[in-house]
Amino acid sequence: MSKFDIIFVLPYIFSDHPSFPEGILKKALEIQGVNVGIIETPFWQDANSFKKLGQPKLFFAVISGPMDSIVLNYTSQKKRRKEDLYQHEGNAFFEGYPPSIKYKKRPDRTTIVFSNKIREAFKDAFILIGGVEASLRCFSHYDFQIEKIRRPILFDSRADILVSGIGEKQIVSIAKLIKEGKISDALNINGIAKISNAIPDNENFIHLPSFEEVLSDPSNFLAMQKMIEKAKIEGKGIIQQYANHYVIANPPYNYTTKDLDETYSQVYLRKHFLIKSYSPACRMNLFSITSHRGCFGGCSFCSITVHEGKNVISRSFESIIKEIDNLRKHPEWKGYISDVGGASAEMYGSYCEHKNCPRPSCIYPKKCDKLNTVQKYIDLLRECKKISSIKKIFIGSGVRYDLFLEYPELLEEILLYHSGRFLRVAPEHTEDNVLKLMRKPEFNKFEKFVRIFNSINKKLKRKVELSPYIMIGHPGETKKDVIEMNKKFKSLNIKPVNIQTFTPTPGTLSTAMYYVANNN
Repeated sequence: MSKFDIIFVLPYIFSDHPSFPEGILKKALEIQGVNVGIIETPFWQDANSFKKLGQPKLFFAVISGPMDSIVLNYTSQKKRRKEDLYQHEGNAFFEGYPPSIKYKKRPDRTTIVFSNKIREAFKDAFILIGGVEASLRCFSHYDFQIEKIRRPILFDSRADILVSGIGEKQIVSIAKLIKEGKISDALNINGIAKISNAIPDNENFIHLPSFEEVLSDPSNFLAMQKMIEKAKIEGKGIIQQYANHYVIANPPYNYTTKDLDETYSQVYLRKHFLIKSYSPACRMNLFSITSHRGCFGGCSFCSITVHEGKNVISRSFESIIKEIDNLRKHPEWKGYISDVGGASAEMYGSYCEHKNCPRPSCIYPKKCDKLNTVQKYIDLLRECKKISSIKKIFIGSGVRYDLFLEYPELLEEILLYHSGRFLRVAPEHTEDNVLKLMRKPEFNKFEKFVRIFNSINKKLKRKVELSPYIMIGHPGETKKDVIEMNKKFKSLNIKPVNIQTFTPTPGTLSTAMYYVANNN
Protein backbone atom coordinates (compact mmCIF):
# COMPACT_ATOMS: atom_id res chain seq x y z
CA MET A 1 0.00 0.00 0.00
CA SER A 2 1.25 3.48 -0.91
CA LYS A 3 1.96 6.17 1.66
CA PHE A 4 -0.28 8.45 -0.44
CA ASP A 5 -4.05 8.81 -0.04
CA ILE A 6 -4.53 9.84 -3.68
CA ILE A 7 -2.20 9.58 -6.67
CA PHE A 8 -2.57 11.93 -9.65
CA VAL A 9 -1.49 10.57 -13.04
CA LEU A 10 -0.58 13.26 -15.60
CA PRO A 11 0.74 13.16 -19.19
CA TYR A 12 2.92 16.21 -18.51
CA ILE A 13 5.00 17.72 -15.69
CA PHE A 14 3.00 18.75 -12.63
CA SER A 15 2.31 22.48 -12.35
CA ASP A 16 1.88 24.15 -8.98
CA HIS A 17 -0.05 26.96 -10.65
CA PRO A 18 -3.69 28.12 -10.35
CA SER A 19 -4.16 28.09 -14.13
CA PHE A 20 -3.66 24.32 -14.27
CA PRO A 21 -6.23 21.85 -12.87
CA GLU A 22 -3.74 19.60 -11.10
CA GLY A 23 -2.32 22.52 -9.12
CA ILE A 24 -5.76 23.55 -7.91
CA LEU A 25 -6.90 19.99 -7.13
CA LYS A 26 -3.76 19.09 -5.18
CA LYS A 27 -3.98 22.25 -3.11
CA ALA A 28 -7.70 21.71 -2.38
CA LEU A 29 -7.01 18.18 -1.13
CA GLU A 30 -3.95 19.07 0.94
CA ILE A 31 -5.92 21.75 2.80
CA GLN A 32 -8.16 18.92 3.98
CA GLY A 33 -5.19 16.86 5.16
CA VAL A 34 -5.16 14.51 2.16
CA ASN A 35 -1.72 13.27 1.10
CA VAL A 36 -1.32 13.51 -2.71
CA GLY A 37 1.33 11.75 -4.81
CA ILE A 38 1.99 12.45 -8.48
CA ILE A 39 3.02 10.24 -11.40
CA GLU A 40 3.94 12.55 -14.26
CA THR A 41 4.71 11.59 -17.89
CA PRO A 42 4.57 7.81 -17.24
CA PHE A 43 6.02 5.45 -19.79
CA TRP A 44 2.48 4.35 -20.57
CA GLN A 45 3.37 1.32 -22.71
CA ASP A 46 4.50 -0.37 -19.50
CA ALA A 47 2.03 -0.87 -16.63
CA ASN A 48 4.98 -0.93 -14.20
CA SER A 49 5.33 2.84 -14.72
CA PHE A 50 2.06 3.22 -12.84
CA LYS A 51 3.32 1.15 -9.89
CA LYS A 52 6.17 3.37 -8.79
CA LEU A 53 4.21 4.99 -5.95
CA GLY A 54 2.23 1.87 -5.09
CA GLN A 55 -1.57 1.68 -4.74
CA PRO A 56 -3.09 4.75 -3.04
CA LYS A 57 -5.21 4.39 0.07
CA LEU A 58 -8.20 6.10 -1.58
CA PHE A 59 -7.96 6.36 -5.37
CA PHE A 60 -6.02 7.18 -8.51
CA ALA A 61 -7.04 10.39 -10.31
CA VAL A 62 -6.31 10.56 -14.04
CA ILE A 63 -6.04 14.16 -15.26
CA SER A 64 -5.37 14.26 -18.99
CA GLY A 65 -4.79 17.99 -19.39
CA PRO A 66 -6.47 21.26 -20.41
CA MET A 67 -7.50 19.98 -23.87
CA ASP A 68 -8.89 16.81 -25.41
CA SER A 69 -5.89 14.64 -26.32
CA ILE A 70 -7.02 13.96 -29.91
CA VAL A 71 -7.55 17.67 -30.58
CA LEU A 72 -4.16 18.37 -29.01
CA ASN A 73 -2.33 15.57 -30.82
CA TYR A 74 -3.74 16.03 -34.34
CA THR A 75 -4.42 18.78 -36.85
CA SER A 76 -7.84 19.09 -38.47
CA GLN A 77 -6.38 17.02 -41.35
CA LYS A 78 -5.61 14.21 -38.88
CA LYS A 79 -1.86 14.66 -39.10
CA ARG A 80 0.10 14.18 -35.89
CA ARG A 81 1.27 17.53 -34.59
CA LYS A 82 5.04 17.93 -34.53
CA GLU A 83 4.97 20.18 -31.48
CA ASP A 84 3.19 19.85 -28.16
CA LEU A 85 1.78 23.03 -26.63
CA TYR A 86 2.80 21.98 -23.14
CA GLN A 87 6.07 20.07 -23.45
CA HIS A 88 8.70 18.61 -25.74
CA GLU A 89 8.41 15.00 -26.90
CA GLY A 90 11.06 12.38 -26.32
CA ASN A 91 12.07 9.64 -23.94
CA ALA A 92 14.76 11.43 -21.96
CA PHE A 93 12.90 10.67 -18.73
CA PHE A 94 13.12 6.92 -19.27
CA GLU A 95 16.67 5.70 -18.99
CA GLY A 96 16.93 1.97 -19.51
CA TYR A 97 14.27 1.75 -22.20
CA PRO A 98 15.46 0.96 -25.74
CA PRO A 99 16.01 4.12 -27.84
CA SER A 100 14.15 2.40 -30.68
CA ILE A 101 10.82 2.65 -28.82
CA LYS A 102 8.62 5.31 -30.41
CA TYR A 103 7.34 7.26 -27.41
CA LYS A 104 4.84 10.07 -27.11
CA LYS A 105 4.26 11.49 -23.65
CA ARG A 106 0.60 12.07 -24.36
CA PRO A 107 -1.05 9.02 -25.95
CA ASP A 108 -4.22 9.32 -28.01
CA ARG A 109 -7.26 9.23 -25.71
CA THR A 110 -4.99 9.69 -22.73
CA THR A 111 -7.70 9.14 -20.15
CA ILE A 112 -8.59 5.71 -21.50
CA VAL A 113 -4.98 4.58 -21.89
CA PHE A 114 -3.87 5.69 -18.43
CA SER A 115 -6.95 4.28 -16.69
CA ASN A 116 -6.56 0.88 -18.31
CA LYS A 117 -2.86 0.72 -17.46
CA ILE A 118 -3.69 1.50 -13.84
CA ARG A 119 -6.33 -1.23 -13.91
CA GLU A 120 -3.72 -3.62 -15.34
CA ALA A 121 -1.31 -2.73 -12.54
CA PHE A 122 -3.89 -2.72 -9.71
CA LYS A 123 -7.04 -4.71 -10.48
CA ASP A 124 -8.99 -3.50 -7.43
CA ALA A 125 -7.92 0.16 -7.47
CA PHE A 126 -10.57 2.88 -7.33
CA ILE A 127 -10.06 5.11 -10.38
CA LEU A 128 -11.37 8.64 -10.87
CA ILE A 129 -11.17 10.46 -14.21
CA GLY A 130 -11.70 14.16 -14.80
CA GLY A 131 -10.73 17.19 -16.80
CA VAL A 132 -11.74 18.47 -20.23
CA GLU A 133 -11.36 15.14 -22.04
CA ALA A 134 -13.54 13.29 -19.54
CA SER A 135 -16.22 16.03 -19.56
CA LEU A 136 -16.43 16.16 -23.36
CA ARG A 137 -16.57 12.38 -23.72
CA CYS A 138 -18.98 11.66 -20.87
CA PHE A 139 -21.70 10.52 -23.29
CA SER A 140 -21.71 9.12 -26.84
CA HIS A 141 -19.30 11.28 -28.81
CA TYR A 142 -17.73 11.64 -32.24
CA ASP A 143 -14.00 10.97 -32.54
CA PHE A 144 -12.78 12.61 -35.75
CA GLN A 145 -9.47 10.74 -35.77
CA ILE A 146 -11.24 7.40 -36.31
CA GLU A 147 -14.41 8.95 -37.79
CA LYS A 148 -16.71 7.01 -35.48
CA ILE A 149 -19.14 7.51 -32.63
CA ARG A 150 -17.59 6.16 -29.45
CA ARG A 151 -19.46 4.99 -26.40
CA PRO A 152 -19.28 6.99 -23.13
CA ILE A 153 -15.72 7.16 -21.81
CA LEU A 154 -16.54 5.47 -18.50
CA PHE A 155 -16.98 2.16 -20.35
CA ASP A 156 -13.71 2.30 -22.27
CA SER A 157 -11.67 3.66 -19.36
CA ARG A 158 -13.14 1.22 -16.82
CA ALA A 159 -12.99 4.04 -14.28
CA ASP A 160 -15.24 4.06 -11.23
CA ILE A 161 -16.25 7.70 -11.30
CA LEU A 162 -16.03 10.71 -13.62
CA VAL A 163 -15.79 14.25 -12.28
CA SER A 164 -17.67 16.46 -14.71
CA GLY A 165 -16.57 20.05 -15.30
CA ILE A 166 -14.43 22.02 -12.86
CA GLY A 167 -13.87 19.64 -9.98
CA GLU A 168 -12.02 20.74 -6.84
CA LYS A 169 -15.14 20.65 -4.67
CA GLN A 170 -16.21 17.26 -6.01
CA ILE A 171 -12.81 15.62 -5.54
CA VAL A 172 -12.59 16.82 -1.94
CA SER A 173 -16.06 15.41 -1.18
CA ILE A 174 -15.23 12.11 -2.89
CA ALA A 175 -11.99 11.75 -0.90
CA LYS A 176 -13.78 12.47 2.39
CA LEU A 177 -16.61 9.99 1.73
CA ILE A 178 -14.36 7.17 0.52
CA LYS A 179 -12.09 7.68 3.53
CA GLU A 180 -15.18 7.21 5.71
CA GLY A 181 -16.13 4.06 3.82
CA LYS A 182 -19.14 5.72 2.15
CA ILE A 183 -18.43 4.88 -1.49
CA SER A 184 -22.14 4.78 -2.39
CA ASP A 185 -22.53 8.33 -1.09
CA ALA A 186 -19.52 9.45 -3.14
CA LEU A 187 -21.29 8.17 -6.26
CA ASN A 188 -24.31 10.35 -5.56
CA ILE A 189 -22.84 13.83 -5.15
CA ASN A 190 -23.49 16.51 -7.75
CA GLY A 191 -20.97 17.09 -10.52
CA ILE A 192 -20.00 13.45 -11.09
CA ALA A 193 -20.98 10.62 -13.47
CA LYS A 194 -21.00 6.87 -12.94
CA ILE A 195 -22.14 3.59 -14.53
CA SER A 196 -25.20 1.92 -13.04
CA ASN A 197 -27.46 -1.04 -13.74
CA ALA A 198 -30.53 0.93 -12.74
CA ILE A 199 -31.81 4.46 -13.26
CA PRO A 200 -32.83 6.82 -10.43
CA ASP A 201 -36.51 7.37 -9.80
CA ASN A 202 -36.14 11.11 -10.07
CA GLU A 203 -37.66 13.72 -12.36
CA ASN A 204 -34.49 15.82 -12.19
CA PHE A 205 -32.88 13.76 -14.97
CA ILE A 206 -33.11 13.98 -18.76
CA HIS A 207 -32.97 10.71 -20.73
CA LEU A 208 -30.86 10.81 -23.89
CA PRO A 209 -31.25 8.53 -26.90
CA SER A 210 -29.31 5.37 -26.16
CA PHE A 211 -25.87 4.72 -27.65
CA GLU A 212 -27.46 2.18 -30.00
CA GLU A 213 -30.11 4.70 -31.12
CA VAL A 214 -27.42 7.29 -31.80
CA LEU A 215 -25.50 4.80 -33.94
CA SER A 216 -28.58 3.78 -35.92
CA ASP A 217 -29.71 7.30 -36.84
CA PRO A 218 -27.35 10.33 -37.12
CA SER A 219 -30.22 12.72 -36.41
CA ASN A 220 -30.42 11.21 -32.91
CA PHE A 221 -26.84 12.35 -32.32
CA LEU A 222 -27.76 15.96 -33.04
CA ALA A 223 -30.89 15.66 -30.89
CA MET A 224 -28.80 14.16 -28.10
CA GLN A 225 -26.36 17.07 -28.15
CA LYS A 226 -29.17 19.61 -27.86
CA MET A 227 -30.66 17.65 -24.96
CA ILE A 228 -27.33 17.64 -23.11
CA GLU A 229 -27.04 21.39 -23.57
CA LYS A 230 -30.60 21.93 -22.32
CA ALA A 231 -30.09 19.70 -19.29
CA LYS A 232 -26.95 21.54 -18.21
CA ILE A 233 -28.64 24.93 -18.57
CA GLU A 234 -31.55 23.72 -16.45
CA GLY A 235 -29.24 22.16 -13.87
CA LYS A 236 -30.56 18.66 -14.43
CA GLY A 237 -28.88 15.27 -14.42
CA ILE A 238 -28.45 13.23 -17.61
CA ILE A 239 -28.89 9.51 -18.31
CA GLN A 240 -27.78 7.52 -21.35
CA GLN A 241 -28.22 3.80 -21.84
CA TYR A 242 -25.58 1.52 -23.34
CA ALA A 243 -26.50 -2.17 -23.67
CA ASN A 244 -27.87 -3.12 -20.23
CA HIS A 245 -26.09 -0.34 -18.37
CA TYR A 246 -26.56 3.39 -17.87
CA VAL A 247 -24.24 6.34 -17.62
CA ILE A 248 -25.75 8.60 -15.00
CA ALA A 249 -24.42 12.14 -14.73
CA ASN A 250 -25.75 13.84 -11.62
CA PRO A 251 -26.81 17.51 -11.79
CA PRO A 252 -23.87 19.95 -12.02
CA TYR A 253 -22.10 21.18 -8.92
CA ASN A 254 -22.91 24.88 -8.47
CA TYR A 255 -19.82 26.90 -7.59
CA THR A 256 -20.00 30.27 -5.87
CA THR A 257 -17.80 33.35 -5.53
CA LYS A 258 -16.84 32.11 -2.08
CA ASP A 259 -15.67 28.78 -3.55
CA LEU A 260 -13.47 30.50 -6.13
CA ASP A 261 -12.04 32.91 -3.58
CA GLU A 262 -11.07 29.96 -1.38
CA THR A 263 -9.44 28.14 -4.31
CA TYR A 264 -7.36 31.08 -5.51
CA SER A 265 -6.43 32.37 -2.04
CA GLN A 266 -3.97 29.49 -1.59
CA VAL A 267 -0.23 29.90 -2.07
CA TYR A 268 0.95 28.48 -5.41
CA LEU A 269 4.65 28.34 -6.26
CA ARG A 270 4.07 29.19 -9.96
CA LYS A 271 7.13 27.23 -11.05
CA HIS A 272 5.86 25.04 -13.86
CA PHE A 273 7.53 26.89 -16.72
CA LEU A 274 10.93 26.83 -15.09
CA ILE A 275 11.15 23.22 -16.25
CA LYS A 276 12.96 22.86 -19.56
CA SER A 277 10.61 20.16 -20.85
CA TYR A 278 7.90 22.78 -21.36
CA SER A 279 7.38 24.71 -24.55
CA PRO A 280 8.68 28.31 -24.12
CA ALA A 281 5.37 29.56 -25.60
CA CYS A 282 3.62 28.50 -22.40
CA ARG A 283 5.80 30.70 -20.24
CA MET A 284 3.49 33.65 -20.83
CA ASN A 285 1.06 31.97 -18.44
CA LEU A 286 3.37 32.37 -15.46
CA PHE A 287 1.83 35.61 -14.17
CA SER A 288 -1.75 35.28 -15.37
CA ILE A 289 -4.79 35.76 -13.14
CA THR A 290 -8.07 33.86 -13.44
CA SER A 291 -10.89 36.27 -12.60
CA HIS A 292 -13.89 34.06 -13.35
CA ARG A 293 -15.14 30.78 -14.78
CA GLY A 294 -17.87 29.99 -17.29
CA CYS A 295 -19.00 31.62 -20.52
CA PHE A 296 -22.46 32.77 -21.58
CA GLY A 297 -21.46 33.07 -25.26
CA GLY A 298 -22.71 29.60 -26.19
CA CYS A 299 -20.70 29.29 -29.43
CA SER A 300 -21.62 26.01 -31.15
CA PHE A 301 -18.04 24.90 -31.73
CA CYS A 302 -16.59 25.76 -28.32
CA SER A 303 -15.95 23.30 -25.49
CA ILE A 304 -15.63 25.92 -22.74
CA THR A 305 -19.33 26.06 -21.94
CA VAL A 306 -19.53 22.25 -22.06
CA HIS A 307 -16.80 21.99 -19.43
CA GLU A 308 -17.17 25.14 -17.30
CA GLY A 309 -20.85 25.88 -17.74
CA LYS A 310 -22.89 28.80 -19.08
CA ASN A 311 -23.13 30.76 -15.82
CA VAL A 312 -20.25 33.11 -15.13
CA ILE A 313 -18.93 32.75 -11.58
CA SER A 314 -16.61 35.61 -10.64
CA ARG A 315 -14.12 36.05 -7.85
CA SER A 316 -14.37 39.00 -5.49
CA PHE A 317 -12.31 42.15 -6.07
CA GLU A 318 -10.51 41.52 -2.79
CA SER A 319 -9.44 37.99 -3.77
CA ILE A 320 -8.00 39.11 -7.11
CA ILE A 321 -6.21 42.15 -5.67
CA LYS A 322 -4.64 40.01 -2.96
CA GLU A 323 -3.39 37.44 -5.48
CA ILE A 324 -1.85 40.15 -7.66
CA ASP A 325 -0.24 41.83 -4.67
CA ASN A 326 1.36 38.51 -3.67
CA LEU A 327 3.01 38.13 -7.07
CA ARG A 328 5.74 40.59 -6.05
CA LYS A 329 7.13 37.86 -3.76
CA HIS A 330 7.91 35.63 -6.76
CA PRO A 331 11.65 35.56 -7.65
CA GLU A 332 10.91 36.24 -11.33
CA TRP A 333 8.37 39.03 -10.83
CA LYS A 334 9.06 42.09 -12.96
CA GLY A 335 5.73 43.88 -12.66
CA TYR A 336 3.94 42.54 -15.73
CA ILE A 337 0.71 40.49 -15.70
CA SER A 338 -0.06 38.58 -18.88
CA ASP A 339 -3.79 38.34 -18.26
CA VAL A 340 -6.65 39.09 -15.92
CA GLY A 341 -9.60 37.22 -17.34
CA GLY A 342 -11.32 33.98 -18.16
CA ALA A 343 -12.96 32.43 -21.21
CA SER A 344 -13.75 35.97 -22.32
CA ALA A 345 -12.10 38.62 -20.18
CA GLU A 346 -14.84 41.24 -20.00
CA MET A 347 -17.43 38.74 -18.78
CA TYR A 348 -16.04 39.23 -15.27
CA GLY A 349 -18.80 40.19 -12.87
CA SER A 350 -21.55 39.54 -15.42
CA TYR A 351 -24.79 38.00 -14.30
CA CYS A 352 -28.28 37.42 -15.65
CA GLU A 353 -31.33 38.44 -13.65
CA HIS A 354 -33.32 35.68 -15.36
CA LYS A 355 -33.19 32.62 -13.13
CA ASN A 356 -32.89 29.33 -15.05
CA CYS A 357 -32.86 31.14 -18.39
CA PRO A 358 -33.37 28.49 -21.11
CA ARG A 359 -31.29 30.26 -23.77
CA PRO A 360 -28.01 28.50 -24.66
CA SER A 361 -26.44 31.91 -25.27
CA CYS A 362 -27.10 35.15 -23.40
CA ILE A 363 -25.86 37.26 -26.32
CA TYR A 364 -27.01 35.37 -29.42
CA PRO A 365 -29.08 36.10 -31.46
CA LYS A 366 -29.29 39.26 -29.34
CA LYS A 367 -28.14 40.27 -25.89
CA CYS A 368 -30.55 39.42 -23.11
CA ASP A 369 -32.12 42.54 -21.61
CA LYS A 370 -31.52 41.13 -18.12
CA LEU A 371 -27.79 40.53 -18.63
CA ASN A 372 -25.46 42.87 -16.76
CA THR A 373 -21.98 43.07 -18.26
CA VAL A 374 -18.67 44.92 -18.53
CA GLN A 375 -18.82 47.67 -15.88
CA LYS A 376 -17.40 45.46 -13.13
CA TYR A 377 -14.51 44.49 -15.38
CA ILE A 378 -13.64 48.15 -15.98
CA ASP A 379 -13.71 48.73 -12.23
CA LEU A 380 -11.53 45.65 -11.64
CA LEU A 381 -8.85 46.76 -14.11
CA ARG A 382 -8.74 50.22 -12.57
CA GLU A 383 -8.33 48.78 -9.08
CA CYS A 384 -5.58 46.42 -10.25
CA LYS A 385 -3.66 49.29 -11.83
CA LYS A 386 -3.45 51.02 -8.44
CA ILE A 387 -1.22 48.27 -7.01
CA SER A 388 2.22 49.81 -6.62
CA SER A 389 4.21 46.83 -7.94
CA ILE A 390 2.29 46.73 -11.25
CA LYS A 391 3.94 48.12 -14.40
CA LYS A 392 1.37 46.85 -16.89
CA ILE A 393 -1.55 44.45 -17.11
CA PHE A 394 -2.16 42.80 -20.47
CA ILE A 395 -5.44 41.20 -21.52
CA GLY A 396 -4.42 37.85 -22.98
CA SER A 397 -7.55 35.71 -22.71
CA GLY A 398 -9.50 37.23 -25.59
CA VAL A 399 -12.50 39.55 -25.63
CA ARG A 400 -15.99 39.54 -27.19
CA TYR A 401 -16.00 42.39 -29.69
CA ASP A 402 -19.81 42.51 -29.73
CA LEU A 403 -19.93 43.49 -26.05
CA PHE A 404 -17.83 46.57 -26.89
CA LEU A 405 -20.61 47.93 -29.10
CA GLU A 406 -22.55 48.99 -26.01
CA TYR A 407 -19.45 49.83 -23.97
CA PRO A 408 -16.85 51.58 -26.18
CA GLU A 409 -15.31 53.05 -23.02
CA LEU A 410 -14.02 49.57 -22.11
CA LEU A 411 -12.46 49.21 -25.55
CA GLU A 412 -10.73 52.55 -25.14
CA GLU A 413 -9.50 51.56 -21.67
CA ILE A 414 -8.02 48.32 -23.01
CA LEU A 415 -6.38 49.95 -26.03
CA LEU A 416 -4.87 52.69 -23.88
CA TYR A 417 -3.56 50.63 -20.98
CA HIS A 418 -3.84 46.87 -21.52
CA SER A 419 -2.93 46.03 -25.12
CA GLY A 420 0.28 44.88 -26.67
CA ARG A 421 0.83 45.18 -30.38
CA PHE A 422 -2.43 43.35 -31.20
CA LEU A 423 -6.02 43.23 -30.03
CA ARG A 424 -7.34 39.75 -30.72
CA VAL A 425 -11.05 39.29 -31.40
CA ALA A 426 -13.00 36.45 -32.94
CA PRO A 427 -15.60 37.30 -35.60
CA GLU A 428 -14.95 33.72 -36.86
CA HIS A 429 -16.60 34.38 -40.26
CA THR A 430 -18.29 37.01 -42.40
CA GLU A 431 -21.23 35.14 -43.90
CA ASP A 432 -24.38 35.26 -41.81
CA ASN A 433 -25.58 31.79 -42.84
CA VAL A 434 -22.39 30.32 -41.31
CA LEU A 435 -22.36 32.69 -38.33
CA LYS A 436 -25.90 31.61 -37.48
CA LEU A 437 -24.76 27.98 -37.21
CA MET A 438 -21.82 29.08 -35.08
CA ARG A 439 -24.08 31.21 -32.83
CA LYS A 440 -21.97 34.26 -33.59
CA PRO A 441 -23.22 37.81 -34.25
CA GLU A 442 -24.05 39.03 -37.77
CA PHE A 443 -21.09 40.44 -39.62
CA ASN A 444 -22.51 43.97 -39.71
CA LYS A 445 -21.84 44.11 -35.96
CA PHE A 446 -18.18 43.37 -36.56
CA GLU A 447 -18.08 46.09 -39.22
CA LYS A 448 -19.53 48.52 -36.66
CA PHE A 449 -16.92 47.40 -34.12
CA VAL A 450 -14.10 48.02 -36.63
CA ARG A 451 -15.30 51.59 -37.13
CA ILE A 452 -15.30 52.19 -33.36
CA PHE A 453 -11.87 50.56 -33.03
CA ASN A 454 -10.40 52.69 -35.82
CA SER A 455 -11.78 55.93 -34.38
CA ILE A 456 -10.22 55.18 -30.97
CA ASN A 457 -6.99 53.88 -32.47
CA LYS A 458 -6.42 57.14 -34.35
CA LYS A 459 -6.14 58.98 -31.04
CA LEU A 460 -3.49 56.65 -29.61
CA LYS A 461 0.21 57.51 -29.62
CA ARG A 462 1.02 53.82 -29.85
CA LYS A 463 -1.19 52.18 -32.46
CA VAL A 464 -2.75 48.77 -31.90
CA GLU A 465 -3.37 46.33 -34.73
CA LEU A 466 -6.60 44.38 -34.98
CA SER A 467 -5.97 40.64 -35.19
CA PRO A 468 -9.16 38.67 -35.89
CA TYR A 469 -9.56 34.93 -35.52
CA ILE A 470 -11.47 33.27 -38.34
CA MET A 471 -12.56 29.71 -38.90
CA ILE A 472 -12.91 27.85 -42.19
CA GLY A 473 -14.54 24.50 -42.78
CA HIS A 474 -17.37 24.87 -40.26
CA PRO A 475 -20.46 22.77 -41.11
CA GLY A 476 -22.70 24.69 -43.52
CA GLU A 477 -19.87 26.67 -45.12
CA THR A 478 -19.45 26.64 -48.92
CA LYS A 479 -16.58 27.60 -51.20
CA LYS A 480 -18.51 30.73 -52.12
CA ASP A 481 -18.66 31.71 -48.44
CA VAL A 482 -14.86 31.57 -48.17
CA ILE A 483 -14.43 33.73 -51.27
CA GLU A 484 -16.87 36.31 -49.89
CA MET A 485 -15.14 36.25 -46.51
CA ASN A 486 -11.81 37.10 -48.13
CA LYS A 487 -13.39 40.02 -50.02
CA LYS A 488 -15.04 41.46 -46.92
CA PHE A 489 -11.90 41.41 -44.81
CA LYS A 490 -10.01 43.12 -47.63
CA SER A 491 -12.68 45.80 -47.84
CA LEU A 492 -12.08 46.52 -44.14
CA ASN A 493 -8.35 46.67 -44.76
CA ILE A 494 -7.80 43.77 -42.36
CA LYS A 495 -5.53 40.86 -43.06
CA PRO A 496 -6.65 37.91 -40.90
CA VAL A 497 -3.57 36.42 -39.33
CA ASN A 498 -5.20 33.75 -37.18
CA ILE A 499 -6.90 31.25 -39.47
CA GLN A 500 -7.97 27.93 -38.06
CA THR A 501 -9.69 25.01 -39.70
CA PHE A 502 -12.72 23.59 -37.94
CA THR A 503 -11.76 20.55 -35.86
CA PRO A 504 -14.63 18.33 -34.66
CA THR A 505 -14.25 18.48 -30.88
CA PRO A 506 -16.12 15.85 -28.81
CA GLY A 507 -19.20 17.10 -26.99
CA THR A 508 -19.92 20.22 -29.06
CA LEU A 509 -22.97 21.11 -31.12
CA SER A 510 -20.90 21.93 -34.22
CA THR A 511 -19.39 18.45 -34.15
CA ALA A 512 -22.89 16.96 -34.09
CA MET A 513 -23.75 19.11 -37.15
CA TYR A 514 -20.58 17.88 -38.85
CA TYR A 515 -21.40 14.23 -38.15
CA VAL A 516 -24.96 14.54 -39.41
CA ALA A 517 -23.87 16.42 -42.55
CA ASN A 518 -21.38 13.68 -43.39
CA ASN A 519 -23.60 10.71 -42.59
CA ASN A 520 -26.87 11.53 -44.35
